[in-house]
Amino acid sequence: MVMTMEALTFKSPEEIEREAQKYVINTFADLLRALREHPDWVAELRRLFLTTEFLEIPKKIEEILEMLKSLDKRVSTLEEDVAVLKGDVAVLKEDVAVLKGDVAILKGDVAILKEDVAVLKEDVAILKEDVAILKEDVAILKEDVNYLKGEFGRFKGKEYERKVKEKYYAILGRILKGSKILPFEEILPILEQAEEEGSISAEEFDDVLRLDLLIEGKIKATLKPVILGIEISYRLYGEDLERSLKRALILGKILKKEVIPTVVGAEIPEGLKEKAEEVGVLVIHSEW
Repeated sequence: MVMTMEALTFKSPEEIEREAQKYVINTFADLLRALREHPDWVAELRRLFLTTEFLEIPKKIEEILEMLKSLDKRVSTLEEDVAVLKGDVAVLKEDVAVLKGDVAILKGDVAILKEDVAVLKEDVAILKEDVAILKEDVAILKEDVNYLKGEFGRFKGKEYERKVKEKYYAILGRILKGSKILPFEEILPILEQAEEEGSISAEEFDDVLRLDLLIEGKIKATLKPVILGIEISYRLYGEDLERSLKRALILGKILKKEVIPTVVGAEIPEGLKEKAEEVGVLVIHSEW
């Protein structure tokens, strides 16, 4: 369905929030459908996510284009002046015989030429200033784009982590039976006691608590009870494998249970699974 500007009615943030509460968003597809049905929500999202400087970029570009149009007009005027000057030179060649009597006129023409040259110099100076301003605007634009890329990457990562935590039972359903979240509150007293007894260092204590998710259940094939120490990242890297392995080993030593180092990601670079198998890390691909 195509919405025209006449048909699109912009609403206040409060009205949009009340409308949004009527929708149940379970998947990314639900979110896309809601945005298509309510184009005014898209404007509100832009207002929330984009900086004022980024939103004003089109206006700045229009101003620059207007300046370029003005410069083009000045250049055209200059070309006309040069054409007139060429004509004067041709006349001067024809009137060499009477040049002596027309010295005053020639001086006047020279004065005009000097004025034209002065105007040309001013135009060039203005052009240089315009170019400098344009360079500054481009630099600001690049900074804004880099900032938005970073913000979007962080948002995508956080959103992916949230969905994995919500749908862990579906993602791990082929591996575990009776899977459930192991709250960190349950293992915190054990970790604190281990730190007090010197079994783990303060750094190891903090490292275990940085695991994104703990899931306990039984391996379907063997019914063996295990705990998955999970690192979640939209795009997996070698560092994710190292963190998961290190933290799972510490946790397994303290709980005296089998803790399987696990990473969950939507983008898995080539060769990462082979590396994970070598070090004993479980890799799970999920598009959630």
